[in-house]
Amino acid sequence: MTLDAVPRTDAEPAQFPSRATDRPAPADGAEIKAMTGLRGVAALLVATYHYYPPNAITQPALSRFIGKGYLWVDVFFILSGFVLALNYAHLFASGWSLRRWRDFLVRRLARIYPLYIVLVLGAVLLTLVAHGNLHPGNPAPAVGLPVPIRDLVANLLMVQSWGITRSINGPAWSISTEWAAYLVFPVLVGVALFSRAGTALIAVLAVVAVILGTVGLTMHDGAYHSGPLDAYDGTTVQPLLRCFGGFVLGLLTYRLSRSPRVVAWAAHDGVLGLVIALLVIGFAAGAHDLVVYPLFAALVLGLYGNRGRISQVLGSFPVYWLGLVSYSLYLLHDYLIGPRNGLFEWLQARVPAVWAHVATVPLLYGALLLVAGLTYYAVEAPGRRLARRLSRA
Repeated sequence: MTLDAVPRTDAEPAQFPSRATDRPAPADGAEIKAMTGLRGVAALLVATYHYYPPNAITQPALSRFIGKGYLWVDVFFILSGFVLALNYAHLFASGWSLRRWRDFLVRRLARIYPLYIVLVLGAVLLTLVAHGNLHPGNPAPAVGLPVPIRDLVANLLMVQSWGITRSINGPAWSISTEWAAYLVFPVLVGVALFSRAGTALIAVLAVVAVILGTVGLTMHDGAYHSGPLDAYDGTTVQPLLRCFGGFVLGLLTYRLSRSPRVVAWAAHDGVLGLVIALLVIGFAAGAHDLVVYPLFAALVLGLYGNRGRISQVLGSFPVYWLGLVSYSLYLLHDYLIGPRNGLFEWLQARVPAVWAHVATVPLLYGALLLVAGLTYYAVEAPGRRLARRLSRA
């Protein structure tokens, strides 16, 4: 999962051949704040899924809604495919170029690596200070690696979740899989965006096959999964399949957005509102993952063109700011699970459980937003600027 702002930039217009589009992407210099806001909402819902297991919530509909929170990671994959197509696909419209591929990868590394490497090295150093080793027997939240040297190198290179090992930073399995998608981005956009309709149809069928394949693997691997698409174990290929399915779906959704009629219809407040309502109902009712999954693409497509009330809400400053810090929020939220549980148990021993929850919730989310904001402004944003300056040196 990479959590970028979603700009429309005159410097990077997405001009495609006529067979791939009916019109160029808008280039009015304005950021699509609602799509950035969606990332923030998704990141917060992923955190909530980890903080509150379904069996800890007595209200059935709410329990089912939160229990499907793992699916919001798929929103990240679809959004990433869409946004990167919007901003970078034009670099490869005339074919693959080593220089342009390098420039694209440098930009992606500048975006995701500074905070990632700080958290990975920080966790490793703290574990070595506390335990003197990286052995699997180390108690959480210390780092425990089955094959320390191999696993550490894989994590530093962000290739750990390619069927190799676990992530030192738990949520970063999705960052590792997206890095794989970035490496083959020119190939993916060539097939999904710059090909003839028949080839694009094959890409659609491939997405369906990959997603169905992921579901099939999770149903028969003997491991615990919260749902059919809850594929996260980096020692298998399941996370890679899940990521590539969503990422290419995002690319194909962007190709669909080149039709003004389609965008106008999908972006209508009534249609977009219906999509959101169906998502909420599907989550609350515990609908199968494959039923709600296509709605994510419709949601992204609708937000791309919407300028009505829904866009105004998701693009409002509080939600937009949540989107800005969502990468930090996503990578850091796991570290508050232990403190949250400890605080709740301490309060529960002194007051009724309901009051323990009432006190814990604002403290938990307040701390999460504070830490995410601090790391965004102190590490993520300056790290990105430094990485880009070094790449131009």
